[in-house]
Amino acid sequence: MSFNQALADKILEFAALEPTIPVGTGYDFHAPEFEEDDFKDTAKQLISSGQITGLLKEDYSGLFIEFRQ
Repeated sequence: MSFNQALADKILEFAALEPTIPVGTGYDFHAPEFEEDDFKDTAKQLISSGQITGLLKEDYSGLFIEFRQ
């Protein structure tokens, strides 16, 4: 797929709130209206451009961005 601006806006909105979430508390953002490939491409572009700091990872539930390393 490709970069999705609507998804990028949601990721950036969450990235701004992420530091306020207590350590050890998980937050699962799952929006069925977005394809996983769009999430992957959008997250990679946001990370590579320096708009967010994190790592794109995958586990049993799918792709996610790990903001705290």
